[in-house]
Amino acid sequence: MAWVSGVLVLGVATGLLLVLSLRHQPQAVLDKAAGGVSEAAASRMVTKAAAVYEGLSREGPWEAVIGDHEINAWLALDLPRNHAGLLPAWVQSPSVRILPKRIAVGAWLGYGLFAAYGWVDLQVELHGVNQIWIRPLDARLGLVPVPKAAVLRRLAGGIEALGLITSLRRLDDSMLLVVSIPSSGQSGGAEPLLESLRLDDGEMFAAGTTRRRDDGTPTLSGSRRDGVGITTPD
Repeated sequence: MAWVSGVLVLGVATGLLLVLSLRHQPQAVLDKAAGGVSEAAASRMVTKAAAVYEGLSREGPWEAVIGDHEINAWLALDLPRNHAGLLPAWVQSPSVRILPKRIAVGAWLGYGLFAAYGWVDLQVELHGVNQIWIRPLDARLGLVPVPKAAVLRRLAGGIEALGLITSLRRLDDSMLLVVSIPSSGQSGGAEPLLESLRLDDGEMFAAGTTRRRDDGTPTLSGSRRDGVGITTPD
């Protein structure tokens, strides 16, 4: 019955390798911004988010500089304390790493020994005013690849919940997610314009202008309620 023992050993070893592969954390996510998690950083994140919201609704220029250590402090402290319902209970310890023209996002998915580390590496660039292109460079559960299109669809759903417009597009045999900022449909309504977006090592800079929309001003195409459209770039 030596072969039975061999099969059992092989099965256990395979299971351990699978568990270890699913629990792998990439260096891009592990290398978080210096400064660690602190209440002060989480508070700064809340203050900056409020300032951006006010700037988007008020006529005139606005800008924001946000560090990934501030985002991670908010995710670790303020999110579970004050906004626990924003994420499913099986999504734990989310973190973000801002890199040049990229954002790496990761989180533990599941519970205990059955949890896997899900992560995605996204290229993020501004293509014209109010149009952000997001292209997945890599998406995995640990070391196991996952379909990038499925990741983009889940990401699109979360972004649309924030009131933004999304569409999936095919480009060079790959998929990208186009995110647009909608304008008010009423004359005199606020129309925020994102004119600059820069991602550096550990920091994101965004700037733009909010203007009042007059009659006849064209609005952005797309719909937040019709689902995710799939089109091809012009």
